[in-house]
Amino acid sequence: MIDRPIRLDKRTSASGELVAARYILAHSHTTRVERFLLVTSIVFLPLESFFPTVAGMSLSFLLFAVLAAYVVANRPRILGETWCHSVFIAAYAFIGVSAMLEFSSPLSAYDQHIRFAQMIGGALCVAVLCRDRSALTVVVYAYIVMALWASVVLFSTGYGTLQGTTAEDFGEATALREEAFSQATMVTDLNGFAIFCTQGAIVSFALSLSGWLKHLRILLLGISAFCLVASFLPMSRSSAVISLVSFAIILYAHGAKHGKALILVLVLGLGVYAVVPDAVWSRMVYSSERRADGKMEARASLYDTALNRLPEYIAAGVGAGNFQRKWGLEKGFARHKSGSVIAQPAHNSPVQIMINWGILGLGMFLLIVWCVYRSVPLHCGRDGLSLALLGIMVSSGLTLLVTHGFYAKELSFALGMLVGSRRWIWPNGVVSAVEVNQGPSPHSTGLVPTKQ
Repeated sequence: MIDRPIRLDKRTSASGELVAARYILAHSHTTRVERFLLVTSIVFLPLESFFPTVAGMSLSFLLFAVLAAYVVANRPRILGETWCHSVFIAAYAFIGVSAMLEFSSPLSAYDQHIRFAQMIGGALCVAVLCRDRSALTVVVYAYIVMALWASVVLFSTGYGTLQGTTAEDFGEATALREEAFSQATMVTDLNGFAIFCTQGAIVSFALSLSGWLKHLRILLLGISAFCLVASFLPMSRSSAVISLVSFAIILYAHGAKHGKALILVLVLGLGVYAVVPDAVWSRMVYSSERRADGKMEARASLYDTALNRLPEYIAAGVGAGNFQRKWGLEKGFARHKSGSVIAQPAHNSPVQIMINWGILGLGMFLLIVWCVYRSVPLHCGRDGLSLALLGIMVSSGLTLLVTHGFYAKELSFALGMLVGSRRWIWPNGVVSAVEVNQGPSPHSTGLVPTKQ
């Protein structure tokens, strides 16, 4: 289906008068091909590092390239109406300002700018394709499918070892984690797999609160519990915090007055606590204290070093290339990896951005965050689909606080879904009360009659 222009239709009223009724086709419905491309890109996202690269390009990069080629060839008009959204404008400004600051620093390197630009380009393609409830629905369910197969992998490889072993402290738990998943060839990033499972649990729970999915509520809650338990198996503290905060925000958006929702959360939490192996809880601690050998936990050490060096980079940063090649190695961020010494970035995107490009670079990045916040539709707790989108946005945003990958490909889907839904599904910025009991319909958008 190709884009079609605005048209005028003439009709005769009951009184015999000729009335001009204007019909505007804001955008064409998504096709099965478009929805298939979206689902495929999401479901295979965790396998980015598992499959070998093709000419240096990962599987996710190739899938995004297919998305981009399709959008440019088949949806140029919609692309032209989407690229100027406030979120994307703020992203362009961040790229420009941070690039100028990088240019002024020694040992300049622009690989992070390129990755961030690619992430924004992917988000733009997703926004073009997420232009009706049908597309947004299949994307939301794709998150569940992705989380389910990732959870099956984690259960089949690590649950048995963790269930039959105990750990007394953080160090023993970390060693146990490495042993439990040492044979999991598909799991290249334990923390990443944990977050994927967490997002699936969040989406399933959000959909279970929907009025038009009552007949699937038990199934969705079961999926949510299964994925939530799996998210704890890698012993990721970040994933645990993200799940806790995300569930709380979903409940707040849905309305804390709903006693049934609170009961569901209580039952879900007790069930997860009972099934998760006891060894997992031994790693759910964080300490900034120095051990007997004088060393600190790795994450705490990075934060402490970043705080102590704050006067050296707060003004204009030290540059991403300079951090990787010289400054980070000399100022306490050096770490041994695979027989070499590298500069370990801070496990926090805002902190790392400020190290790279100072307070101005951080300010431009926070402008993106503000535009994203302003784009979240009001009353999203009314509709299960918008509530699931809120859960994805919150979990993706919290991920930025525990990783330096502000250019990660998974952010393309979160940003693209939000911009696309705000631009095409909820253009007035409010989730209509009519949608509360309305399920996903392929005909929920299209010809919209307007008065002259």
